[in-house]
Amino acid sequence: MGVIALVVLIIALGSRLSAYLGDAAAGKLSSELLGILLLYRLPGLLELIIPVSFFLSIMIAHGRLAVDNELTVLKSAGFGEFKLLRMTLLQGLMVMAVTALLALWLRPLSESGMQAVRADQKTMTEFDLLIPGRFQTMSRGERVTYVRDIGEEQNLSDVFITELERDGAVDVDKTIGMVAEEGETKVDEQGNRLLILRDGKRYRLRTSELDHQVIEFETYGQVLARDPSKLDRVEAKQRGTLQLLSLDSRAGIAELEWRISLVLMVPVLVFLAIPLARVEPREGRFARIAPALLLCFLYLVLLSAAKSRIETGDLAPFPGLFWIHAAYLVLSGFIYRGSDQLFRFDWLKRMPAK
Repeated sequence: MGVIALVVLIIALGSRLSAYLGDAAAGKLSSELLGILLLYRLPGLLELIIPVSFFLSIMIAHGRLAVDNELTVLKSAGFGEFKLLRMTLLQGLMVMAVTALLALWLRPLSESGMQAVRADQKTMTEFDLLIPGRFQTMSRGERVTYVRDIGEEQNLSDVFITELERDGAVDVDKTIGMVAEEGETKVDEQGNRLLILRDGKRYRLRTSELDHQVIEFETYGQVLARDPSKLDRVEAKQRGTLQLLSLDSRAGIAELEWRISLVLMVPVLVFLAIPLARVEPREGRFARIAPALLLCFLYLVLLSAAKSRIETGDLAPFPGLFWIHAAYLVLSGFIYRGSDQLFRFDWLKRMPAK
């Protein structure tokens, strides 16, 4: 189980890291935050990876017992399927405890931490994310900035800025360009971030006409706008589990049922894995891994879809997500009684040829 979880976790973290590196290279994210963001992502990934990895480990281990005829030997020695199920469920209790710790406590804490990181990121201006020696598009494509070098005290050297001039919501057919030998960012007494440029020129151009204006300056100051998006609202996934119990909203109920469902999913997957792993020696122990994974991922997709429908009001909070667990328990019983015939395709050979 540990090896499977580690491999899947590395793949998931690698995918997330590549996305963060792309944002950092584009100047949308500070490179210093990459490790923190990945750390905050761990509980959300592990709460899904651990139950699925436990399910796969049961499939592989019990499949080997079936292929090597060890299940037959165990039954002849009085160690029946019920005892095997009970022993596997005891192991599942430990997995349930770890999943509960992740889903009910650690992930809400990590979501709150990521919210704080995003809020801190939003307070930064685009000049705090500059990369020396690269033209960077900012302000949703309306500004292009280049800085040759950034000193230890955030002093800028050889600054080039070009941006579109706007008058409120109306586009104006003018472009502003500035070049300066050096610059820096400062914070005034009111907390506003200012861009100070020295020894440069400011060009004001009209693209449709041969009209331009050139201003030489020794010192030029400009207030840097911050990101207007708001991060004050606390989402349901960032709230603690005890807070969700008193939260009277569909989003809160859906999030609470989702966390509980991740814990309940562990014993349901145990009931599903044991009959699925009963393979014939000629089939091989990996014969049913593909349909088992399909059922497992369908389980997660149904839970996620039901959670979204509760949030939108299309599904009643009760039974909510719990009907999916009941359906999979019924499916597990059906597979337990008919798995030998369910995964055999001899009936295809008996079909009359047309």
